[in-house]
Amino acid sequence: MDWLIEVHGSLRWLVALALLAIIVGAIAAIVTRRWPGWIPWGIRSAVLLVTLQFLVGLVLLINGSIAAGWQMQSLRLQYEHAVTMLLALGAVHMLPRAAGAAEPRARGRRVLLLALIAALLVAVGVIRLRGAAYWIPF
Repeated sequence: MDWLIEVHGSLRWLVALALLAIIVGAIAAIVTRRWPGWIPWGIRSAVLLVTLQFLVGLVLLINGSIAAGWQMQSLRLQYEHAVTMLLALGAVHMLPRAAGAAEPRARGRRVLLLALIAALLVAVGVIRLRGAAYWIPF
């Protein structure tokens, strides 16, 4: 399972890159009033990457839960991380719908809002898990 943890940890950088590209493209659409042709590809990539990331994380969470004897208290941070990432997954899955607006600036605003929400949730989820020693005094 160590390789799966490594994949899960490394895949987050691709997720961050895809979300950053969508944010930049949405800002460009708002400013130039034209919808860049590569944004649908970026949205599909982000949806695929975040979904894959969530599924790998779910496998790791189930494996960790079995190893811990389903003791919720010992895996509290992991469950909080999973719920936060589930919310981010929901925001990312709304991106294709937001990109369907007729006017490019409206598309850009909607996509920008959802991409920022998803990026913020991903950052909070990662900080929550990786920075637990700083955030929760034990």
